[in-house]
Amino acid sequence: MGSKLAQHKNWKALILFGIWLATSTCSQAGTAAKISPAASPDTEALVQVHVHRLAVDPASRQPVVALVDADEKRALPIWIGLSEARALNSEIQGLDHFRPLTHDLLAEIIDKFDGKIQRVIITHTKDNVFYATLVTRKEDTFFEIDARPSDSIVMALKFNAPIYVTRSLFEKMSIPMEAQPETGKGYGLDMQEITPELAKYLALDSNRGVMVSAVHPGSQAEKDGIQPGDILVEINGQAITDVLSVKDLMENSKSPLKAKITREKQILTITLHPE
Repeated sequence: MGSKLAQHKNWKALILFGIWLATSTCSQAGTAAKISPAASPDTEALVQVHVHRLAVDPASRQPVVALVDADEKRALPIWIGLSEARALNSEIQGLDHFRPLTHDLLAEIIDKFDGKIQRVIITHTKDNVFYATLVTRKEDTFFEIDARPSDSIVMALKFNAPIYVTRSLFEKMSIPMEAQPETGKGYGLDMQEITPELAKYLALDSNRGVMVSAVHPGSQAEKDGIQPGDILVEINGQAITDVLSVKDLMENSKSPLKAKITREKQILTITLHPE
């Protein structure tokens, strides 16, 4: 399995190398491979972001990279593969490898041909998959190459290139950076509301309820068995619509509460003991 994966990566590098040579040749021949050499993107339609953190989603156990806007008010989470997460972590930490990995090889090839990654644009989603475009530059000619966001982000870090997200996508898929209100005094549970777009991306059955984004270590929430990634859909028979409704129910309760949650496609009932 490891050998096949390595071969797949090597073939991918060779294919991209071929694309680079083809576009370089076409640029000299003056064919339609050229795109307009506009030096700067349409900032009205784009949001510039940077890598805020690389973490592991506690619900899916899959790596996720958070891209935040300049004001660090909103974050766009993108779930990525393990190999891409390792490459991204190497760039964040400034780690060198004994032998060049796939992204190192691509960067070296582009550099040897006097090319440069000009910018990365994460453009849209389709069937719960993110799409991105690498804008590369050779002399005064620009080329657009379809790419995965994970690979694009790694290459952007290698070339110190800006990362953009289309404004419409960022507004639909990003989430607030500020801490969500703690549900219940001292209970130790942070929540995140589920937008329709987020529900679709996470393949949730609906956007009903609120998602547990964090459980504080040693808190009553942890003792009650709540886990990050759980979705609270009902408390004492009352449907949950937003974070504030959970907060109100827990703060006004004088006795334990019966909560219905979904966890990994299963419906569970647990008892909450708000203080």
